[in-house]
Parts: sequence; structure tokens; C-alpha cells
Amino acid sequence: MSENIIYLVPMISVMIFSLIERFVFNRQTLDAKTRPIFFIVLINLLVSLVFSASLLFPFVILVAPLQFFTIAELNIPEYLIIILSILIIDFIYYVTHRLHHRIPVLWRLHRLHHSDTQINAQTTLLHHPLELVTNNLFVILGAVMLGLPTIALFYYGIILGLHSAFTHIEFSISPKLEKYIRWFFITPNYHHRHHAKALKISNTNFGMLFVYWDWLFNTALFNDDKDSNDYGIQLKETPIRITLWHYLTNPLR
Repeated sequence: MSENIIYLVPMISVMIFSLIERFVFNRQTLDAKTRPIFFIVLINLLVSLVFSASLLFPFVILVAPLQFFTIAELNIPEYLIIILSILIIDFIYYVTHRLHHRIPVLWRLHRLHHSDTQINAQTTLLHHPLELVTNNLFVILGAVMLGLPTIALFYYGIILGLHSAFTHIEFSISPKLEKYIRWFFITPNYHHRHHAKALKISNTNFGMLFVYWDWLFNTALFNDDKDSNDYGIQLKETPIRITLWHYLTNPLR
């Protein structure tokens, strides 16, 4: 039961940051996408629960022979194992995110998230159900291969669920402050560039929690230009209408 909390945390976080957008920054938080996103969240919750109940264990058994290391058995304090595991999980997410931009069939699933032209906390939840499945498969594969402790996956899921809405919030941190904060965790300023329509900009800043992987693999973009705030994707890839049906069928366009 406790692992299912991971699926609820992003929703709670989005609600909190939406209220902050509305009452602190005086932003319009309810718009045309609110209703279809609400229903896609319900579908994604159902897909996640079905995945956990019926597909997770068989997949772990299937990929278990690929394990070549066991982080959980390192002879170091448990808290260091957890910290190291969280960093490794974040790297797995970084690789998975890049694959969803590089491989055409995965991009068809991921591009729904990038189709939003008005980035705010709600955008956090705009993910195609099949993208959740492919994300989970990649992350679980990496976790099994490296023998990561399950508790670290749980902690990371909670932290990411809380943090993701923050990175999409319709607000920019002061550049003087942001340049220090981003070395501890990814900021809205940093992540919003990843949603730019221009590929030279959106093919950067793939990190989820930490900027380190972008920095290490030369995919970090720290400065804005004239195209940084023009969000979305190409018209031929964008849902025809902002409806649940067009969201779900978008990969077939």
C-alpha cells in the first residue's frame, strides 16, 4: 500500500503549486487543459496501479539475469547507500529522458508533455499513459541491473513527485539566486528551457532532480535566448484539439 503513495504525491504537489501560482503569483491556473489533464491523470493512475500489480514482478524476474552489481550490498553506511542510489536513479532517469527524445517511437509518447504552450504546475501531469509504462520499464531495468535497494526507489519517487511541480511552476527565480540553487536541484528557470519549441534549446536540460548529468554530458543550457520562452512542439506533432481523446491518440499522428 505504501508504494502507491508515490502515484499520489505528484497530484498533491501540483495542487499545492497551482494554489501558489494562483494566490501568490496571481496566475490563471484553470484553463482549457485542466479538464483533459484531470482525466488523463485518472487513466495514468489506473495504468500505474495495474503495472505495479500485474507487470512489475514478471518484468523483474525477466531481467534479473542481467544484474551485474549490487549497490545494496556495498560495505558502507546505509545512508550513503541511499544517497548513492538516489544519484544513480537520477542518472537512469536522465538516460531514459534522452532516449525518449532520441528514439522516434518513444518521442511519440513523450511529445504530449512538450505540446503544452503554457507551462505551469499542471504541465507536470501531462504524460501519455504509455510513456509511464516505458519510463517504468527503463528505470526498473537499470535498478535491477545495479541491485539498487527498493527503499531508495521509494524515496526518489517521493522526492521527484514533490519536485516536478516546482520545476514547471509559472514563475522564474531571480538569476542571481537561481545560479546557486540549481547546483542543489533543478529550478523552473532551468527546466522551462527544455520545453522550448526550438530543438537547439529543447534538446538540453534533460535532468530530473540534479543538473550534474547535463553538466557532465554537455547537455546543460544555463542562459535564455529569444526562443527560450516559445514553448511547444511542431504543429504536425501537436494534438489537434485540447481534449482527452486527442491527447490519447496523439502518438498516432
